[in-house]
Amino acid sequence: MRLIPTLGKSPIGLDIGSRVIKAVQLGRMRGQSVVRASASITRLRPGTPIDRDEVQRLSRVLSQQGFAGRQLVISTPGEQLMASVIDMPPRESGAPYHVIATQEFARLQNQTPGQFEVAWWDIPKPARSSSAKVMAVGCAHADTDPLLDLLEASGFDVVAMDSGLCAAVRACREEIGPPDKISAVLDLGWGAARLGLVHEGVVVFDRTFSGSGMGGLNDRVCEKLNIEPAEAVCLIQEVGITGVRDTTEHKDERTQSVAPMLRPIFASYFKDIARDLEASFEYASHQYPDAEPHRLILVGGGGEIPGLDEYLNTLIDPEVVSMGASGWGMDEDSTGTKTHGAMMAAARGLAGYYDQE
Repeated sequence: MRLIPTLGKSPIGLDIGSRVIKAVQLGRMRGQSVVRASASITRLRPGTPIDRDEVQRLSRVLSQQGFAGRQLVISTPGEQLMASVIDMPPRESGAPYHVIATQEFARLQNQTPGQFEVAWWDIPKPARSSSAKVMAVGCAHADTDPLLDLLEASGFDVVAMDSGLCAAVRACREEIGPPDKISAVLDLGWGAARLGLVHEGVVVFDRTFSGSGMGGLNDRVCEKLNIEPAEAVCLIQEVGITGVRDTTEHKDERTQSVAPMLRPIFASYFKDIARDLEASFEYASHQYPDAEPHRLILVGGGGEIPGLDEYLNTLIDPEVVSMGASGWGMDEDSTGTKTHGAMMAAARGLAGYYDQE
């Protein structure tokens, strides 16, 4: 259900990840949308469904961090989100598109009609296709109802649910590039990496790279150094891909000593992802041969690994940038705190759900 949010502020965009919950609320300043409040909250029990204790803690943190109201736009749990490209009859045929899209989605995803929600949109017709096509995403009620019930029982008003990938694309829209090109957004989350290809202003391709989440990289670091997961997270950020961050100020000898052991692990991990990216861009080139690959934007926690964009630039053809790396996508919230572009991208896009121009 879509409701008009309270005047002057957006709903709270809530991206519930496997390891971190991200929240953003937008406001208006001089006619521009700006971040008025933001928070990232480490999960009490990473990798498990959110429970009542975490929701109550979330409520307290949002209040302390200056968020206003109880309206939420939340992301569909990424591992439970289904996506399909569906062949459709011509628009001029007058065919009931929603009925056809829903029925075909149920068939392709082996779902029971009436037991899932689906959203779809028209996509440009591929060069070698004679039929119209739509992109459809959906989720089963059994996967989302427990979360909705939990949030609403705690006093929140969930006004919309959206794909986290589509939300991240929305947050990156100023950097997406010319509509006649192919741009991409890669969400490097903890549990999985998810790629969206954008052409003529819409997502035309949605693919999850199984086994490519940042949790897998973290596991390899833990195994190599025999350390705890939280310590591995910090080391990955400190070591980065190309060098120790702020070496002129950062004198942690241990970080510098383990860097030579970790960088080959990083290189191997992201080379596998690069191969998946190349295959996806090849698919896009086959579907839209006149649309050149333009840019790949990194979002999610993995998008903040220092030097990752530079490293991927050596492996694939499109320009690779990380949201926030060069200043764009970075704001100060009402407390003066910098909001991280890459990690907060989906939450920011969720908060901008009603601000779709």
